[in-house]
Amino acid sequence: MLLENIKEALQSISANKMRSFLTMLGIIIGITAVITITTIGASIRSTLNATMNSLGGNTIYVYVEAIWPDDLDDEEWETWEYPSMDEEDYITPSMMDELEETYPDEVAGYLANTWLADGQIYENSDTYANVYVEGVTDSQLDYTKLNLVRGRNITKQDMAEEKRVCLVSDLMVNYYFGEENPIGQQIEVETSEGDSWKFTIVGVYEYDVAIFGQDTSVAEKDRQTFVYIPVTTANAMSSEEIYGYEYVTILLQVGADATLAEEEINTYFEDVYSANEDWTIWSYNSSADLETIDTVINVITIAISVITAISLVVGGIGVMNIMLVSITERTKEIGIRKALGAKNRTIRQQFLIESVVLCVIGGVIGILLGLLFGFLLGRVAMMLINTYYADFSSYIVLNVRPSGIAIILSVGFSMLIGIFFGSYPAKKAAKMEVIDALRYE
Repeated sequence: MLLENIKEALQSISANKMRSFLTMLGIIIGITAVITITTIGASIRSTLNATMNSLGGNTIYVYVEAIWPDDLDDEEWETWEYPSMDEEDYITPSMMDELEETYPDEVAGYLANTWLADGQIYENSDTYANVYVEGVTDSQLDYTKLNLVRGRNITKQDMAEEKRVCLVSDLMVNYYFGEENPIGQQIEVETSEGDSWKFTIVGVYEYDVAIFGQDTSVAEKDRQTFVYIPVTTANAMSSEEIYGYEYVTILLQVGADATLAEEEINTYFEDVYSANEDWTIWSYNSSADLETIDTVINVITIAISVITAISLVVGGIGVMNIMLVSITERTKEIGIRKALGAKNRTIRQQFLIESVVLCVIGGVIGILLGLLFGFLLGRVAMMLINTYYADFSSYIVLNVRPSGIAIILSVGFSMLIGIFFGSYPAKKAAKMEVIDALRYE
């Protein structure tokens, strides 16, 4: 019986194609708008998450922070002094190595930097390079997503032995060494403070404009690039006495649970600093930013979708109107069916199913159009990124992801509209008197 009613509904809809299409138009527009908006919202969330993770977003920042007293009165606060850091208060390389060994499934490495100096590598007036010298850990390239194009990376052994090895940029290599292989070559940096340091090149990284910027006012040959050396080497060479780090960035393993990792890291440092009366460790999980952004996007998406869904009510009114017209046109048909023994329930069911089928077809068309528009908007966005932000395009992981929940809800909502706005016309058709229906012209 149900299949027969659906078949009759489809025949009735196909018999008046233009009228049926215009009736469904409100439903189509409303569902298209909702699916497009939810697809954009889901795509933005997915793109932000993927892009942030590809740029090292799955990280935890750890800071050494003073323990602020919470039992001082106003007079005592006026005399309280912020504590100074001693050697035992810093985060040390040995602590970080132990942390990696303790939680290998969560901790992939850590990032710590020591600025050393800026200077120049000079051979003659045609062969020179302007550089910054900075101490880094072996995770620097992974964190900044710099590609190693020659040689090797800085290693933990380099750091442990405070070796005077370095990584240089391919931009510096092109102008300073030309076609000559730079690996194993020794460079001498004359700093702006008058010091002279020698390092052996062990690797070459690709200079990335998206990371380092592009100063068009300076010729490419004169652009300053980074010479990366082991952070422990930089600490030993620094004019200041450096015992460790006030803050570090911890890189997590791919797929690691950031919340769990943060708890484990906090547990480790709480044990290390348990006897320290002046200093403790404060951590910050970068994924918290993504969760906040996700929440904001969800709220905005839902709010706009609800506003847009109001058009579905207008579409439902159109369905009710056309069903009333259809009942009027088919009055004699209803009378004949009743005369042949059709019950009120059967008549009501027939027109109710026709209303539902009409709305579901409109909903399906709206979903397909919404998915198409969402996909096209994604393609346009990528074209704009490649055109106007080409330097950053390789770091943007664009994901066009339709919302499965929105699609399911749209189909369900279309059916509800058909039931709600088709109920009155169906009930009216069922209540017709046989004699009046047969006499209707």
